[in-house]
Amino acid sequence: MSSRKSSRSSTRVSTSSKERNDEIQANVNTTVKNISQSFLIGMFAISVIVQGSILYYLYNLEDADCNCIRDWRHNFCKAYALLVLAVGAIIILFKHLCNAFMSVYLILGLINVYAFFTYIGDLNATKCTCAVDKQPNLNVVMRVYRWVLILGGVSALMQLLGLLGIGGTKLAASR
Repeated sequence: MSSRKSSRSSTRVSTSSKERNDEIQANVNTTVKNISQSFLIGMFAISVIVQGSILYYLYNLEDADCNCIRDWRHNFCKAYALLVLAVGAIIILFKHLCNAFMSVYLILGLINVYAFFTYIGDLNATKCTCAVDKQPNLNVVMRVYRWVLILGGVSALMQLLGLLGIGGTKLAASR
């Protein structure tokens, strides 16, 4: 009889242990979900500040008395800033659409890195009064931000190449 008792109690313990593990896993999943949601909202807030600053900077270059360079890069950077704000809002509101935007978003992001980097560089090279003299602090921020974009763009490109299997591991394996 004692053997029956011990087998029953071990079944109860394992069932209770399994339920406890399931409960812990559910708590972990909820915590991770809350943290990722908070992170997403935080990144969107930072994005609003950065893209809003870029829009403010670019709109100041559109004054009637401003003779700065205004080509496709100016318009593209402005449109991209608006797109980033819109996509950020869409991702927060409709999380399931996130993957659909990512490939297009990446390609447009790489074009934006080139356009923003060269446009801000040309504005500073030509000593555009509206950019350099009228908004010197914001101009310095944009000059630093363009280098941040380059580093981020190179990093994203390296990650993309790594995901596609074109990185150094393929080259090393081919030797």
